[in-house]
Amino acid sequence: MKHLLRVFTIALLLFTHAAYARGIAVLLPVTGSLTPFEKSELSKVVVAGLSSKFELKHGEEVDRFVKQSFQDESKKNDCDETNCYRRIAAQYHAQMIVALRVIDIEKGRYLVSTHLYDVATGDMASSQKEECAQCSFEKLKVLCNELIGRMSKAQ
Repeated sequence: MKHLLRVFTIALLLFTHAAYARGIAVLLPVTGSLTPFEKSELSKVVVAGLSSKFELKHGEEVDRFVKQSFQDESKKNDCDETNCYRRIAAQYHAQMIVALRVIDIEKGRYLVSTHLYDVATGDMASSQKEECAQCSFEKLKVLCNELIGRMSKAQ
């Protein structure tokens, strides 16, 4: 009976761990014509919005590795963004790549896009984009939070 109880307890712990395990994702550096401070703040929005779904790898060391990976790949004749994603994912044992891009259309008007790339399947698991007109930085943060929220629900 004690043995059966131990087996049951271990099975329950393993099931609970698996049920609450978060996958690993790498957050690419935020791109766009923003200041370093603004990029950092938007990265924080992404991390806050996805931290319940993923263990997010991000920060200066990750940014350096990502930039180096893309530089190395661009030197190849068969340059491929997918190869970069695979290399980045392998470095951090990640299943997903997260990207936030902010494109400056004109003064105060941005196109914001979020992407969640599944490295194993090679598919875009989620892709959201929305325009922000008459956009202050605070309004941009709110929009990014909304897009990340949609991405999180899609998972």
